[in-house]
Amino acid sequence: MAKPNENLALEKSIDGIAYTYVRSQLAKDNPKAVPGAQIAIMKDGQLVFNKSYGVIQAFDFANNPPTKVEKPIAVTNDTLFDLASVTKISATTQAMMHLVYEGKIKLDDKVATYLPDFAKNGKENVTIGQLLSHTSGLPQWKAIYLYANTREKALEYIENQPLMFETGTYKYSDLGFMTLAFVIEKITNQPFDTYVEKTIYEPLGLKHTMFNPLSKNIDKNQIAVTSYGNPYELRMIDEVNYPNFGYDMSEDKDAFDKFMNWRQVELQGEVNDGNAGMANEGIAGHAGLFSTASDLAKLYQVLLDKGKSGQTVLYDETVLNAFLEDVHTEKSGTVQAHGFIKHNAWLKELSDDALGHNGFTGTYVTISPKENIVIILLTNKMNNGQKENGAYNVINDFAASVNYTVKNIYLEKMEK
Repeated sequence: MAKPNENLALEKSIDGIAYTYVRSQLAKDNPKAVPGAQIAIMKDGQLVFNKSYGVIQAFDFANNPPTKVEKPIAVTNDTLFDLASVTKISATTQAMMHLVYEGKIKLDDKVATYLPDFAKNGKENVTIGQLLSHTSGLPQWKAIYLYANTREKALEYIENQPLMFETGTYKYSDLGFMTLAFVIEKITNQPFDTYVEKTIYEPLGLKHTMFNPLSKNIDKNQIAVTSYGNPYELRMIDEVNYPNFGYDMSEDKDAFDKFMNWRQVELQGEVNDGNAGMANEGIAGHAGLFSTASDLAKLYQVLLDKGKSGQTVLYDETVLNAFLEDVHTEKSGTVQAHGFIKHNAWLKELSDDALGHNGFTGTYVTISPKENIVIILLTNKMNNGQKENGAYNVINDFAASVNYTVKNIYLEKMEK
């Protein structure tokens, strides 16, 4: 158990980092600053740090040029953030671990066993494990919303896709995790969001973790803003005005020219990701989940406790070890397991064994089994707007700074 002085030193140190990245969000000396953030730390099963900084919205991009929000609303510990790809490990992978534990599915099962039409166009041998580890060969990203505006049509679109890469090749794929959500629905005979909320979040007492929060009567003022519409994705698809921005989307030009459903609102409680929001009705396996830092800290304490929380058992150590098995190692040293990543630079600032995931909206999960600690950083970085080149700031150094501080200011002092 940490001593009061250690907790105080930790708070002062993280406050200093937050001042650099959050409290100066309108200052010109830090172009990587974010409007708001939540940081939670769970150590040895105890929430030793849970604090919020900044505001849910600093700029109003409905105006051109954007204007500062005159009376911004402060981020609180109950403010929900759009998790983006952290959904992959916080919803989809969690559900898959539970289903494997129950014996209802195996990592080496073929996807077509559950979704027969997925076998089209050479995908008949793709396995569940390959979807989880991004080695299926599926396209990395497609603007599915140009062709589909319901989850049923989105699944049909994916089923008709051919493989873009040789199966076994590592290519991070949103389509793979979208597919997993449909597999989960097929096995459980429940909507994906209902299944994870009833089976995982409610038994753990996670009251602020959900898809489509506005439909669950969550006040908008309790949700952080991301972007105004999807200007980044528009650039990705517009090969005429923005060639070479992201993936080659030339084959979608006709559909892009005809598409009239671009969102023209500040996204607040509506998932930022276009495929999740416009093609999957806000419920998808790759993005769409909203949560708080403290809820996520509780969720990943279960991983440290090898799948158990009181009388609730989500999975066991055997299942956990199978999911954390190394599948692919990048030249940078980053390792892809089933859902989780390891040895990324910002993860290693905490510990060599750290694992987790990050999301496009500025969200980070860091877990160290060796140190028995979880660190969650959630931000609304997209509300600071895009850079001149159309990209959003990468704030891995914010997560790295928090992880480094926890290691050197907190953990090392506890060991002395």
